Amino acid sequence: MKKLKVFAMLFFIFCLYSFATAAEKRYNLPIEDSPFIGSKNAPITIIKFIDYQ
Repeated sequence: MKKLKVFAMLFFIFCLYSFATAAEKRYNLPIEDSPFIGSKNAPITIIKFIDYQ
């Protein structure tokens, strides 16, 4: 039972550490002349890169 508590505590600490160290990455890409679907004023833009080979 003590091993389970230690494991649970270590797992909890690991989860907190991984969420705290995760960096948010944002990129600004020029998309003015690109084709799109949906509203131009949408709060989120999803860009899909496709390789046509």
